[in-house]
Amino acid sequence: MVNRLSPFPGVHLSNPLRRRPWTLLTVASFSLALLACGPLDSLMGGGSKVAEEAKSALNKGEMDAASSKFEEALKAAPTSVDAAVGAAYMRSLKGDLDGADAALAGAEAAAGEKAGEIKLRRALIAMQKGDLDKVKELGNGSGLPAGKLLAAEAELADGNREQAKAILEGIAGDTGSVGATAKQYLALMADPNPLVAGLSETQALWALGQQKVAVRSVEELVKAYAESHEDGPEQILLWAGRAAALGEAEVAWRLLDAISVPPENQAWRVMATKGIAWCADGNAGECIKTFEQVKVMAPADGYVDARVTAANVIAGRDPATARQLLEGLQGDGAARVFLLLGDKQAAASAAADPFLKKQLGG
Repeated sequence: MVNRLSPFPGVHLSNPLRRRPWTLLTVASFSLALLACGPLDSLMGGGSKVAEEAKSALNKGEMDAASSKFEEALKAAPTSVDAAVGAAYMRSLKGDLDGADAALAGAEAAAGEKAGEIKLRRALIAMQKGDLDKVKELGNGSGLPAGKLLAAEAELADGNREQAKAILEGIAGDTGSVGATAKQYLALMADPNPLVAGLSETQALWALGQQKVAVRSVEELVKAYAESHEDGPEQILLWAGRAAALGEAEVAWRLLDAISVPPENQAWRVMATKGIAWCADGNAGECIKTFEQVKVMAPADGYVDARVTAANVIAGRDPATARQLLEGLQGDGAARVFLLLGDKQAAASAAADPFLKKQLGG
C-alpha cells in the first residue's frame, strides 16, 4: 500500500514527506495499480480456461481480446472471482466504473477468504466515483488495514474527526506503510493548533482524489504547520509542487513566496516548481528558461519528472511548448503526455514499461 501522505514516486529520502511532488499518482492510476496484473494474479488462482486465456491476452497487451475473454468468462460464471476481477479491471480501463463495481459485487458473496480484497477494490472504485459513504462502508467492511485507512480518510474528508480517529487508532499498529500513515494523520489531528489539525482533512481530500479542493484550501493550514514544525518548509514546498502540477499557479506562487530558505538540498525542487508554475501561468518563455537552470541543479530523474509535469500542465493550451519540454525525454510519464497530445507513435517510442509499450503498439 502506498503511503499516500506522500503519494508520489521520487527520490527515496529518509523522510517520506520529502519526495518530489510532481508526477501525480492519480486516483485512477492508484486504483488501477491495485486492479492490474500483479494483484490480479494474487486474486486469481487457477480459474476457467477462458479466464486464463484472458490473462494471457492481457499480459501480451492484447486489450480488446482480454476484455472480450473476461466478459465471456464472467457471463459463464458471474460469481467467479477470476472473471469478476478481470472484467472489473478492463471495465475500469474503459471508464465504466459502475460496471466494474457490479462485476466485483456479483462475486463478493462467494469470494470466501478473498472477500476482503474484493471489498477493497470496490472501495477504490467508489473513491474514483467520489462516493465517500461507499468508501466508508466498503473500506471498513474489507477488514483490511488499507481499506480501513480509506474509510478513515473518507471520514476526515467529511469532517468527522472522531470517527476517523477511532479507525486510525485501530490500524496505527500495522507494521507497514498503512500504520505509518495512520500515525501521521493522528499526529496532525492531535496538534493543539486547530489550523494544523485541519491539515489532516485537507490531506485526506488529496488522498481521496479531491485534489483541486485540497490545494485551494491548504495555504493557511500548511503555513500554520510551518510555524511550529521543523519540516515546515518541506511541507510548503510539497504543497506548492502539488498546486503547480494541477495548474493552480496562484496558490503555488504564494506558497513558494513563503519559503525564505529552501530546505536542505532542495533548491533545485524550488526552482523546478517555479518552472512548472510558469507553465501553469501560461508563460512558456519563463518556463523553458527556468528549466535550463534546473538542468544544472537537479538530479537527472528529478529533472525529467519536473519537465514531464510541466508539459502535462501546458499540453492542452500550448502543445508546441509541451513538445519542446518533452524533447529527448523517455519514460512512461512522457509517453502519457504524448498521448494527450495525440501522438501515439511518439508515446510508444517513449514508453519504458513493456506492458504500456504493447498497448501503444510499440
